Amino acid sequence: MDPLPSGLRLNEIQFMATHNSSHQLMPPDERFTWLMGSNLDSYRYEHLPLDRQLGEQAVRGLELDLYPDPQGGLYRCPLARRWRRRGPRPESLWDEPGFKVMHGPDADYRTSCPTLTGALQTINAWSTSNPGHVPIVVQLELKGSWPWARLTGGARVPRWTTTVLDDLDREIRAVFADHRIITPDRVRGDSETLEHAVLTRGWPLLDDVRGLVMFFLDYGDNTYVRDNYRAGRPNLEGRVAFTTPPPAETDSAFIMVNDPRDANGAHITDLVRRGYLVRTRSDDPVSTAKANQHTRVAAALDSGAHMISTDFPQPGLAFRWGDGEFRAQLPGGVSVRVNPSVVTGVGRGQVSSRP
Repeated sequence: MDPLPSGLRLNEIQFMATHNSSHQLMPPDERFTWLMGSNLDSYRYEHLPLDRQLGEQAVRGLELDLYPDPQGGLYRCPLARRWRRRGPRPESLWDEPGFKVMHGPDADYRTSCPTLTGALQTINAWSTSNPGHVPIVVQLELKGSWPWARLTGGARVPRWTTTVLDDLDREIRAVFADHRIITPDRVRGDSETLEHAVLTRGWPLLDDVRGLVMFFLDYGDNTYVRDNYRAGRPNLEGRVAFTTPPPAETDSAFIMVNDPRDANGAHITDLVRRGYLVRTRSDDPVSTAKANQHTRVAAALDSGAHMISTDFPQPGLAFRWGDGEFRAQLPGGVSVRVNPSVVTGVGRGQVSSRP
């Protein structure tokens, strides 16, 4: 494959990502229908270890579901294990202070990387071994208590206070120094606001940020998390990660639009052409694969969203569903291509096999 043309900016590429990147299937003797809901199929997907996703599956975006555990041991004995009389999890990592990585603390908790530090070390090791890769974008989904779990003795997840968020930044910086991270300060430069920087001067040149990582926060409707993270820092001054507000905020730079279909496709394209980075999803676990909705993958690709998240990044993973052929990949299964909604003329849609 031809390499990407020179002179591209970070927002002029498109790449695939995985959803709930640490997710592993629950063993039958630990599944608990009452806790997980009647649609157990929606949990029946799993991913390779993070470094193999980056290598074998050519993804350049990852999603880590995070739970604060400042003292350690908070998630050692999930409800499902207690109710099955299985006892605590045997791995000692669950006793260590620090952020934990899993989809849910009490029912859907099997994970390939229990700790954030361990996950970051895995990413860092792959990055170091593959110099010159396009930036790895890590979505940090900041989770809370599952409502039913709180009523039945499950984990009481600490709130995402400013102190907890400060701890999050410190844990990331303990693995990646600032010169390895695309931070909001790096993008803003001397512009008055972060949003003004991305909409006028633009994102960094791709060749200037190869080999780096980038983080953004996913807090759903819990906008108090954003308020705490940017308290006294309207442009995320000194912060590691980007927030995900709507446009027209001082910290608007990275926007999430989960469904790329119908009117959302045009909305994503508009955001992309204005200069925002956008993340969308090509499928939902596992209804899209069951229905063989390949049109949603096409909608995501055509929208120009930069980061397209999937549970099926290569052929064969959807063998349980539909015709078994569902997958979401860039054309040719490569790691990155020129963004078709941003770049016109020579190089439009060009793909790359570079790291």
